[in-house]
Amino acid sequence: MTAARDIRNPGDEPRIVLAHDYLVQVGGAERVVTEWVAGFGADRVVTLAYRPESTYEAFRGLEVRATIPSALSGQVERMLPALPAIAARTTVAGGDVALVSSSGWAHRFRFEMPHVVYVHSPARWLYAAEDYRLRLSALRRAGLAVSTPLLRAGDAEAMARASAIVANSEVTRERIRAAYGLESTVIHPPVEPVATDAAAPARDLNAPFAVVVARDRGYKNVPLAVEAARAAGLGIAVVGSGSESLDDPARGVHGLGRVSDAELCWVYRHAEVVIGAGREDFGLTVLEAALEGTPAATVAAGGYLETVRPGVSGAHAASATAADLAAAITAARGIDPESTRDWARGFRRDAHVARLATVIREAVQRA
Repeated sequence: MTAARDIRNPGDEPRIVLAHDYLVQVGGAERVVTEWVAGFGADRVVTLAYRPESTYEAFRGLEVRATIPSALSGQVERMLPALPAIAARTTVAGGDVALVSSSGWAHRFRFEMPHVVYVHSPARWLYAAEDYRLRLSALRRAGLAVSTPLLRAGDAEAMARASAIVANSEVTRERIRAAYGLESTVIHPPVEPVATDAAAPARDLNAPFAVVVARDRGYKNVPLAVEAARAAGLGIAVVGSGSESLDDPARGVHGLGRVSDAELCWVYRHAEVVIGAGREDFGLTVLEAALEGTPAATVAAGGYLETVRPGVSGAHAASATAADLAAAITAARGIDPESTRDWARGFRRDAHVARLATVIREAVQRA
């Protein structure tokens, strides 16, 4: 095994190899990995599947090794029954330490070096079935239910092999403890402006409007965000894959689908408020918006309790109802943009990298 080296000592830094579940979408976990590329100078990523056209451009300049052939990369979620075995055969080598971004798969890889697992969430398909299985057919739900005990056992064994476990929030730390009986260190994800220059979307968004950023997942609860915005007298821009199906300009609902980072930056800057209506383990988008001076209105649950400070960067709804979320929207609109920016700056990349580097250094030294 390679001798331990000091990760923060220039000229003597361990070679970090990144690992991630699969790079086939634009999401918060993938955004975190792009910040690791910038913050740690990593240039290699091991993953199950990679679709360059469907994820962040930052990965195109890296060495990306994907186990699943590119022709099948668009079908990765349909391959669920086979993914545990495929993950177990995915080898991560060629470095001194692996930094692993996992929402259920990457910690199952085969590591030939110490590895630190950064957990965005224990696998929802195993530990939050009410969230994940909403999108499955009755047959697939039944099959997953039958296989869950065995899959959980293998999942727990894989997580226990980690040199260190890091949770992205207090919520996730509790979920890790409940799922695996293991302790973890909380380090919030790095949050940077999504773009330097803003570019207006091709379609007109009539002001004033709110924004919600969420892919097509039941637990994101986009319909509640839409209803609350309309109750507060605002239009709403819905950003994320699948949101095109919600498009109804006559009702002030603009389903924009996937947008560029420059377009998302523009939407953040011009929105009255960003809405968080789902069950989030952290809630990255509310901080991205906060860096542009836009406050948040969210349900008072999950990661939003850590990413939104009432009266400083946004407001929490008294309950997960359209009426209470609309009241939070109204309250958030009165918050000073500079107060919102100051709050979000505390989550910037440098602080995240410094804390995570300490955990990585200790993992290498123990090996």
